[in-house]
Amino acid sequence: MCRILFATGRGKSLWPLAEALRSSAENDPYRMKRSGRKQHRDGWGYVLLVGGAVHHYRSSAPIFEDEEGFLRLTKLLSGAKEVVLLAHARASTQGSLGLFNVQPFAFSTRRGFSFWFLHNGDLHKDKVIELAGFDENDLREVSDSYAFSAYLCRALQRLEKDELLRHYSIGASLAKSTFNTATLFLLPNGSWRAFLTAYMVEKYRENEAHRDYARLIELEGDGVFAVASSTLELYHDAGWKGVQNGTAYLITPGKIERFSLR
Repeated sequence: MCRILFATGRGKSLWPLAEALRSSAENDPYRMKRSGRKQHRDGWGYVLLVGGAVHHYRSSAPIFEDEEGFLRLTKLLSGAKEVVLLAHARASTQGSLGLFNVQPFAFSTRRGFSFWFLHNGDLHKDKVIELAGFDENDLREVSDSYAFSAYLCRALQRLEKDELLRHYSIGASLAKSTFNTATLFLLPNGSWRAFLTAYMVEKYRENEAHRDYARLIELEGDGVFAVASSTLELYHDAGWKGVQNGTAYLITPGKIERFSLR
């Protein structure tokens, strides 16, 4: 599993969150308790929407060793008024190692919108492939996260709440452990919206070590809204609160809506 971050607000205010993500990837006590391993070192990436530009970066190096890449992100944040950030530090469970499976993934659809997608958890990849009508041989080396985002690219027709809930609820139903996701959509008129999910299967939640590691946390206030993996609370002391299991968020500029995923 991975460490993830979605955040929007003043760029400089998001800098401590980016630092907390990097620290979480380097030394994760929750992962150590669960598996005996403390790092998320299988690559990292981000999407940053700022000032009419989008910056998409992926690296096969760990975030805590990629000094040049991380410095580029903090420089972009430091001078920005309002930004939207998706960031992901990978600890692989499915799919080959290397740059291809580093998230966020980018897709452009035939329906007239583009999106970037990241995911934390494990899905039944074979069932995603079957659902989408893909050829299993084509996707043998890709991660379950890539397979589901490719399914979204094919199946998602509109960006209204009901349509998003329908397809992301399908994703949750195919979860082995968690279906924690963040998707940033870009529309032809230049506007954006984000859709987030926080879902953990009941059997996984029953194990305290699994639950502590996989849960999501939320931060809202002082012009910042963020949803992140639990480990960030250890490295950024703020007014975090736990996200209720099964929550979905639809976020547009100046508006945050919460729904039940399933």
